[in-house]
Amino acid sequence: MLAQFLAKEESIIRKNVLKMGHETSKAIEKSITCYKDLNLHLADEIIKNDAVINELEARVESECISVIARQQPVANDLRELLADMNIAKELERIADYAVSIAKIVRKLPLKEREIDPDIIEMAKKCVVMLNEIMIDYAEKDAQKASNVARLDDEIDDMQDALNHKMFEKIKETPDEAICCTYQLWIIHQLERMGDRVTNIAESVVFIATGKVVNFD
Repeated sequence: MLAQFLAKEESIIRKNVLKMGHETSKAIEKSITCYKDLNLHLADEIIKNDAVINELEARVESECISVIARQQPVANDLRELLADMNIAKELERIADYAVSIAKIVRKLPLKEREIDPDIIEMAKKCVVMLNEIMIDYAEKDAQKASNVARLDDEIDDMQDALNHKMFEKIKETPDEAICCTYQLWIIHQLERMGDRVTNIAESVVFIATGKVVNFD
C-alpha cells in the first residue's frame, strides 16, 4: 500500500516536470519568433509567462521534499526524486534564457534585413535537444539521453561560427557594433541552453542507471 502511494506521488511529480519541459520548449520557440519577427508584443508575453514556469519549479521542489520527508524513500525512488528536483531547476534556468532573449530583442536596434538566420537555426537546435531529452526522461532511456548530450557539441560549434561572424561584421562595419553585440548575447543564451539540456541528460542517466556521469 505504501509503495503504491509513493508511486502515485512520484507520477504526479513526473507529470509536473514534463509540463515544465513543454512550457519551457514553448518559451524557446516564442523567443525564436520574437527575434525573427522583432515582435515586441511577444517579448512581453514571454517575460510575463515565465511566472508559470517558476511556479511549476517551486511546486516540483516542494512535492519532492514533502515526499522525501514523509515517505523516506530509498534506492531508486530517492534517486528519482532528487533527479526530478535537479531537472526542474535546469528547466527553470533554460526558461530564464528565453526570457533574456526576449529582453534583448526589446533593446535591439535591428531591422528585418539584419536578422541572422544562423541564430534562428541554433535556437531550433536547442528546441530539438530539449524536446528529445524530455522524451528520454519520460522513458528513462539512458542511451538516448547520452545521444542527446552529444548534440551539445553542435551547439558549441554553431556558437563559435556565429561569434566569428559577428566579430568580423563589427570589424567590417563598425556602425553595426551595437546590433552585433546584442546578437552575441543571444548566441550566448542559446549556448547555455545546450549546456543545461546536457545537465538534464546526466540526470536522466542517473535515474535510469544510478550512475553519475559528466558529459562535459
